[in-house]
Amino acid sequence: MANEIPWQDKVYTIKGESYAEIEDRLYQQYGVNFTILNHKPGFKKGFLGFFQKQYCVVRYQLKNAAVPVAEKKSVVSAPSASYSHANLSNRISPAGATDNSTDSFLRNRDSILNKVNPSVTSNIQLGVLTKQLDEFEKKITQQMDRVVKVTSAEEEHNSIIRIREILEDNEFTRSYINKILERIRRDLTITELDDFDFVQEKVMDWIGESILIAKEKTVAPPNVIILVGPTGVGKTTTLAKMGASVRINYRDHKEKYKFPPRIRMISTDSMRVGAVQQLQRWAELIDVNVDKAEYAEDLETLCRGYAENSDYIFIDTSGYSPNDFKNIAKMRETLSVKNMNENIYLAVAAGVSAKDLENIIRNYECFNFKSVIVTKCDETLVYGRIISVLSEKEKSLSWLTVGQDVMGTLKKASPVYFLERLKGFKFNKEHVEKKFGNADKEAMDYKF
Repeated sequence: MANEIPWQDKVYTIKGESYAEIEDRLYQQYGVNFTILNHKPGFKKGFLGFFQKQYCVVRYQLKNAAVPVAEKKSVVSAPSASYSHANLSNRISPAGATDNSTDSFLRNRDSILNKVNPSVTSNIQLGVLTKQLDEFEKKITQQMDRVVKVTSAEEEHNSIIRIREILEDNEFTRSYINKILERIRRDLTITELDDFDFVQEKVMDWIGESILIAKEKTVAPPNVIILVGPTGVGKTTTLAKMGASVRINYRDHKEKYKFPPRIRMISTDSMRVGAVQQLQRWAELIDVNVDKAEYAEDLETLCRGYAENSDYIFIDTSGYSPNDFKNIAKMRETLSVKNMNENIYLAVAAGVSAKDLENIIRNYECFNFKSVIVTKCDETLVYGRIISVLSEKEKSLSWLTVGQDVMGTLKKASPVYFLERLKGFKFNKEHVEKKFGNADKEAMDYKF
């Protein structure tokens, strides 16, 4: 047609969770054959109009006649004008076609999680949908592996090859590694690539910048803290450590306080035998009593009673499998106390796999948690999985726990902690602490 726009001038639009996630999807489909023109934030309505979620809108053009990396032998049609879901929508299926079925999977799952009183039938349906989604993601992963093999066959600079090996050794996710390598190719000159110390320093800076640290805000008392997360991550111990940190801070900085902080602890854990007794044992070390609340009415009564005479109210919760949608929904109902003004943290273990961490975040998102606490940091030697997934999901970090001792083993999250523990990198302590060390100083106030 005479008036048809040339392919190189066409502009396409794509939506996703974040700019980084969209960039990864474009790279997986087109390799380096695309140019991002601009991006802007958008918002979609949450459940009943609340909990609006932000997404990113990117406008881009294609290069080299829009032939995707995965389809060198056949021409693929131009992408649609928009993408309807952040994670998997409009990705190429193993047969080469576009598959939007993931959208309906995730919408149905979210609809079930948002029901206050989920039925057994609903949860069975949710289990089936989740299994189908996992199978679909597995097929996508297999195809992307083939794409990576084709791409990596091209000749690379030795510095890029070495960085890839180091990142893989630290167990960063494939998508995170691809973004780092693409940034190296795009931002560094050949002369800079020849200086491997310089390349390492730049990559560590980029990794540090991708670690989001939550900014703690001072709130009017009582400060209500709730920990949620799967079983076995150490929520009860972490809650005791948070209470102990308040006590320690008061002991070391009494000049900042008019009165000793008043601390309350409540357990809603009705699943684990001895859960209340365990919390009580820890609480005794800091001279705090523990109350039990099995239902939302119990929790509301306790919180109202403590509202006028407490500075901190720490609430422990039951641990469930991230796939136990029925009990997760029930726990959400228990915590739905009006005007509680709570801060909810998701607790995850440092050694969790990338796949499991993605699943945990996805299925605990209904709590609208403020940020993440990484527990058991002393039980792993690699942190690439945690860094990758939290960065890609744009989730911020608040606290880290290291060791079993309740007193003094809660640390304010900082990029420095992770960067100095990466394997294979030459660690420039002075440079890293100068660039990222401010987060450590914020730990002095212990504002949860």
